[in-house]
Amino acid sequence: MLFAKTRNFLTKHAVTISGAGERVLVLGNGFGTSQNCWTQLLPLLEARSRVVRFDWAVSPKHYDSARYATLDGYVEDLLGIIAATVQGPCTLIGHSMSSMIGMLAATREPERFHHIVMIAPAPCFIRDQGYEAGFTREELDALLDAVSDDYLAWTEAFAPIAVGGAPNSVAIDDFREGLRALRPDVALSMAQLLFTIDLRPQLQAYRTPTTIIQPSADPVVPVAVGRHLAGLWPQAELVIVESSGHLPHVTAADQVAAILARVAA
Repeated sequence: MLFAKTRNFLTKHAVTISGAGERVLVLGNGFGTSQNCWTQLLPLLEARSRVVRFDWAVSPKHYDSARYATLDGYVEDLLGIIAATVQGPCTLIGHSMSSMIGMLAATREPERFHHIVMIAPAPCFIRDQGYEAGFTREELDALLDAVSDDYLAWTEAFAPIAVGGAPNSVAIDDFREGLRALRPDVALSMAQLLFTIDLRPQLQAYRTPTTIIQPSADPVVPVAVGRHLAGLWPQAELVIVESSGHLPHVTAADQVAAILARVAA
């Protein structure tokens, strides 16, 4: 029965294991993307490490609005995936929401993590005195209203802003389709949680060695946020990549690969 439960849990998260090596890398994707977002980096990572990929349980079949009303449900899922697939500590490479979920998971069970690579992380998205986030409260309220009022129109407008780079690029199309794969009510629930979090009171308790990869021109998470985190965490290294948009592992994969070759692969 325990085996069947574990198998069902791994199936729910579409867990994929590839590559070979003593080091284990766990890849966590951000809002609106699936594990396919790591495709360009896989040849590098799989050549040197065992790679565990998964999807968050956000499909209508699996999404539990009560479980995912807070980040705790996501933290429990991440720890469950690691417990079922990894022996000993792993390196987590997490984009956006996955980086903060990883921080919470490592604070709760630090022995499971050797290193965390955070790509465009943000403990809070709302600008505050002394904290230069990407949105004012009013801007964020307008964003959430747009998600609620006309989800398809919002994805059309938000995808090129979030991805950056050339208009009508494949990366923008892929991100737009990833957003549209979410049922609108699920997307709204996730957006309301993720964009309104404030994890700043929990940052001081975090101790895991960390590499922060920060795009130089990210409209969602400005460089100031990466500097804020690096200033609080003596165990963290901040690396700024010359890239616009919030998905440098997709749009600046060569730069991100060079960093991962040094710190994770």
